[in-house]
Amino acid sequence: MAPMFTGRTVDENCPLIYKSCLSIPFFPCKGREDQNRGFGRFWVDSEMDRKTGDSNVFKPSEEMRDLHLLEELEKNPAVSQRELSHRFGIALGVTNACLKRMARKGWIRVRDLNRRKIEYCLTPKGFEEKARLTFRLISSTVQHYASLKKMIGERFLEMERNGLNRVVFYGLSDEMEVAFVTLQGVNLRLVGIVEDDGKFKPQILFGFEVEPVSRVKELKPDCVLITSLTENGKKRERLQEIFGPNSICIKDICL
Repeated sequence: MAPMFTGRTVDENCPLIYKSCLSIPFFPCKGREDQNRGFGRFWVDSEMDRKTGDSNVFKPSEEMRDLHLLEELEKNPAVSQRELSHRFGIALGVTNACLKRMARKGWIRVRDLNRRKIEYCLTPKGFEEKARLTFRLISSTVQHYASLKKMIGERFLEMERNGLNRVVFYGLSDEMEVAFVTLQGVNLRLVGIVEDDGKFKPQILFGFEVEPVSRVKELKPDCVLITSLTENGKKRERLQEIFGPNSICIKDICL
């Protein structure tokens, strides 16, 4: 049986997961794409954007593209445009245009190695730009984390006021990890973590065995918190199928 967590208890064996901003992943475009294709934005279609007014937190398309190109060229100056295009999911013509713009700005120096091979070397100005873009990306990530933590905290306080003490998290995501950290400041008890049956994989998170959502009723929650920003409607419908209409409190992490 999974251990019980109150809001003011931290399991020493469970790392508090505010991940280092220095290893920010690149998200290939899925779904909607902007005009640059690929380096497309990591879209967060949620009420959070409208509440915070910060709709660009995870939409740094051009700057993200420049940063990852500069990082790749630093590691492998002799990389081909086609390799860059495939690696980052952008059109070959866009890749070519980006490299020409970087050369014009003095960020890279282009040198012919032979008739078929070109080398793209970062200049001191290029290294400065990479550092600037890294700082901006870290700053926006920290800002997003703080906004998200604040909104989740407000949600938890509302649940606490309404006597919804036994909480289940539904949906594995980075947002769920922020929710776990935020939980430490309130008097709520996390009693389990569930995921969609089709996505479920046995694993331990925060001292709990992740269960398929079909078993959520066995956890006897007062409230199920949907801890992801995608497919919330489907998750809500699934919970209503399991518990019946209006028989369990369902909350979204930010909405």
